Amino acid sequence: MEHPVQIEGLAPQAARILAPNAPIPAKMMAASGMAPLPPKELVSVLYTLAYGADAAIGDKARATLLGLPPNILLDTISGPLHPGVLDGVALLLVQREDAMERIVLNRATAPETIVALTKKITSEKILEMICANEHRLLAHPAIIEALYHNKNSRMSSVDRAVELAIRNGIELTGISAFEEVKKALEGELIFEPSKEPTPDDLDFQSAVQTAEKLAVDTDTMEDALMAMAENDGNPVEADTVKKVATLSASLSEMNISQKIRTATLGTASQRSVLIRDSNKLVIMAVLKSPGVNESEVRRYTMLKSLPEEAIRFIANKRDWTKQYGVKLNLVINPRTPVEYSLRFLTHLRPNDLRGIERSKDVPGVVRNAAIELRKKRTK
Repeated sequence: MEHPVQIEGLAPQAARILAPNAPIPAKMMAASGMAPLPPKELVSVLYTLAYGADAAIGDKARATLLGLPPNILLDTISGPLHPGVLDGVALLLVQREDAMERIVLNRATAPETIVALTKKITSEKILEMICANEHRLLAHPAIIEALYHNKNSRMSSVDRAVELAIRNGIELTGISAFEEVKKALEGELIFEPSKEPTPDDLDFQSAVQTAEKLAVDTDTMEDALMAMAENDGNPVEADTVKKVATLSASLSEMNISQKIRTATLGTASQRSVLIRDSNKLVIMAVLKSPGVNESEVRRYTMLKSLPEEAIRFIANKRDWTKQYGVKLNLVINPRTPVEYSLRFLTHLRPNDLRGIERSKDVPGVVRNAAIELRKKRTK
């Protein structure tokens, strides 16, 4: 919402304070909480002044609003306030669990406010309250999407909310790997709500915390994973090996839906591990992740373990195949379907064409096409 919103039906005294021609001293007095107003009017006035054009008055109003006695503030935001006021106050009080509880439970709170708060709230308790309101989730699926993208939301609760949407025929287009999530949840047990986190919840949070603690450069991570997988004798620092092992262990015990969510929300290092997963749904979630970048994709195209579905997905992404390295890697990769190899072959440089001619990994038809292409260019 854009603030401040226009509030209709204010008492005459509050309306006079907020009038454009009201004296600055009167506005500053109200911003200091010294105007004799009932709580609902006081909060509405402080909200309007807090988001007003005058910086000094705004600062004072915000400080006064945040410092109101709990019985006044919490009781007021529990009642029928204007949705715009609730939205503006919520943004100022997002770190206060007691205030968030009242606003989340208030029927007057606008759905867009709940969506915005769900993206920012770190309190598991409040997120659980949001998730428990199934009527609101079904009416406003963007809340489910926001729950999914908030790393502080319990894994079991997110699964339950997404499954609720699936059961009611709702497409969650805001979740990049929604099709993969749907398929994963078909074969998984959905936990009932509980006071304490489930093992799945603890596994997911542990993986989040592990990734945050381990600062591994993406290129270093990829180099280490490839060297370890191929056992090619390249030296890998012991510290890097330890970090890779720790990160891999935090992901290894996850179920498919957990891995998909981690692939969607996680770090580049986590994606480096998950792109090598044995499950295609996880691999596709990595490629669909909003966080994946062109450098990561170039690295992925070097993997001979990539399934054909993943290679086709990459090959059809024009933003990715604009990179020369992606085109070259796809041609070299023995898992790439021939039609894509031949398509990208024409973009390759002479030295790379010679390398393909000598390669034993690429299909014969691709090698022969490389030879013919080089001959044509040298005529």
